[in-house]
Amino acid sequence: MRRSLCLALIVGGTAAVMLFPPAVGAQEEVDGREVFLTNCSACHQGTGVGVSGSFPPLVGNDRVQDTEYVKTVLAEGKSGPLDVLGVSYDGEMPSFPDLSVAEIDAVIDYIQAGVFIPAETGGLEPGDAARGKDLFTGSDRLENGAPACASCHTAAGFQALNGPALGPDLTDVANRYGGEEAVAAALVSPPSATMQPLFTDSPIADQERADLAAYLASVSNVRPSGGPDVLLLGGALGAIALFALMLLAPRSRRKGFARQLRSQR
Repeated sequence: MRRSLCLALIVGGTAAVMLFPPAVGAQEEVDGREVFLTNCSACHQGTGVGVSGSFPPLVGNDRVQDTEYVKTVLAEGKSGPLDVLGVSYDGEMPSFPDLSVAEIDAVIDYIQAGVFIPAETGGLEPGDAARGKDLFTGSDRLENGAPACASCHTAAGFQALNGPALGPDLTDVANRYGGEEAVAAALVSPPSATMQPLFTDSPIADQERADLAAYLASVSNVRPSGGPDVLLLGGALGAIALFALMLLAPRSRRKGFARQLRSQR
């Protein structure tokens, strides 16, 4: 009896599985617009128009309709020179290895549709350029703990310790991005692959973005002054001092040894 019941349950269970098979490869629900705003809009802008001479547009760009081309660019990145709609671009776009297949498909569908809905970046109080300078230089700490811009960048001749900068000079970034509002919007998701990991968990607060953008806009036409490289100068002076000590050290040791011999007599 028990054997018959077990057999019936097994057969019945098998039939149930055959009638109602489990969902395989269920498609992940992904919002292509959110993927775009998070990963792409800092450079290509929320409207998809890009920044002329710096970041190519997606609107009206025939390459966008080539799905395999876009997938390759997202997977491997892209560097110039590149001509888009009669404008030459010579920058570098990072790859996005962390995007899932569903996210890639969703963002491609979004940009190919050509209807770009920018993020709501309005509602900020007017930026304070003076405070923006303090945030840039690190005199004021960023609220969420991100490093100061001057850790890697220069602007209007300012350099941390006047040493070499890791990142590009930002003096004319407001001109290149198309104005103060565009810079504030770009700081929602910094466009550099190096910067993104630093600011993912420590985003720049809304008003801080406005203040930084106001400062960068205020120096956009300032010609950087070439001051002395303090780190290089300090290194050179240190090398000279060390060389002098090396020259003096043998004589000092000889005098000390002579005194020691005399004291033993």
